[in-house]
Amino acid sequence: MGQRRLETNVELTIDRIARRLEVESAADVARAVFEHAGQMATLEYGRSAAVLGAVRLACRRTGVGEPDRERVAETFDVDPARVVAADELLARYLCPPADADEIRSLRRTLVVAQEVLAAVERGRNAGPELPGSRLADAAPFLLARASSHLDSRTDREVPGLDAAALRDHIERLEADLELARLGTRLYTLVHRED
Repeated sequence: MGQRRLETNVELTIDRIARRLEVESAADVARAVFEHAGQMATLEYGRSAAVLGAVRLACRRTGVGEPDRERVAETFDVDPARVVAADELLARYLCPPADADEIRSLRRTLVVAQEVLAAVERGRNAGPELPGSRLADAAPFLLARASSHLDSRTDREVPGLDAAALRDHIERLEADLELARLGTRLYTLVHRED
């Protein structure tokens, strides 16, 4: 009980909330959300609900997993309905994320590219054996290039995928996935200093 009282006597910050809820990986996104529209949510629902709403929205958009409403209310002594309302108000000032199917497709393509890179780094010119799998369907161009390392006409080995180029491709896929999850405006806010 003493810990709960201590928490309410200290101003809530994104970092303090993220650390307490063990969602530190979403802190940068939550800060961008709060800097963008936190003042509006603060005026409407109070600072604590606005900061918690920004963390909640960031957790959802980054794939960290939305913190349990009751745990948030109990830990920070804030009405969970106000936190949800602040989250919804903050979301209105941002572009929505891509639809779930597009995010899932990008994630599958990324997994395939990572598998192919792992195979290339192990010295295998052929990609992972994924015939008929949903992953194989996610990035057929990568699997085709990774698997067609042998020229059937000459039986000569054609150079496989370049690991450095594949790493660059994976970085682009990761950025695409992050953009899809965050939405355009939030992605821009998070990466404006890059």
